[in-house]
Amino acid sequence: MVLRIYLVGGFNGGSGRTLTAALLAYGLHLQAHPTMLVRQTYEGSVSTIDPIETTLPLPCCDLMLPAPYQLPADLTAGLVTTIHGADARFTMALMERATAEIGSDGDVVVDLCCHERALNAAAIRDAAVILVPARASVPEIDWAVRSISYIRDTQRYRNTPVATLLATIAPESERVRQMALLGGMLRDCDPERDLIPGEPADIVVDVPFLDAASLTALLDERPIWRDPQLIERCRAFAAAVAVRADRCMTMLTEDADDL
Repeated sequence: MVLRIYLVGGFNGGSGRTLTAALLAYGLHLQAHPTMLVRQTYEGSVSTIDPIETTLPLPCCDLMLPAPYQLPADLTAGLVTTIHGADARFTMALMERATAEIGSDGDVVVDLCCHERALNAAAIRDAAVILVPARASVPEIDWAVRSISYIRDTQRYRNTPVATLLATIAPESERVRQMALLGGMLRDCDPERDLIPGEPADIVVDVPFLDAASLTALLDERPIWRDPQLIERCRAFAAAVAVRADRCMTMLTEDADDL
């Protein structure tokens, strides 16, 4: 068996990556899987004490994104992009750290940073599932659609299909409107279904939404993870990710067979 790596990433800050990664990691942990949560950092980022790391009942750690390669100045931009895209140092360090912590058969959820090299081709290739959080506003949905389009385009270019899902974050009253906006933007950016086969709903999974009281309790480092309703919602979230990922891989495989 091998480690299963769940990447939670995207291009915009404040999208809900950290909380989405924690909720998914907790849901996997509740299914009795050896699970670890990793927050990716980079040189120059501000280190803070994260209440998630101090309260979540499973192993959590920070792992630095390596500095970019020092390349000759006369290389073309395309070659530089290719070299940095193939940089697998973070994934190798991640696997080494996770194997030492939870063994070789477990789930590792990675809260990727916003650095341009975080979602590189090497990280995408080695992932089991990629989640891109999407909040309810138009700009945030636009960023999520741009992120998932980039990821799917990279997969097609490298011939490395990986289940890639949109993790929607919104209160129940906003979900219908959010899905309508999301579906419209996805169809506009991919009218021929070249990047995202099937209907938008096929790659969407709802993230458990935490209200203001729950978020305040978490920031105060109170043990929100013991709440029975949150336990059930996180368990259902992890199960839904598995179902959606299997469906997404089926679509991607069928799409590749048609080419």
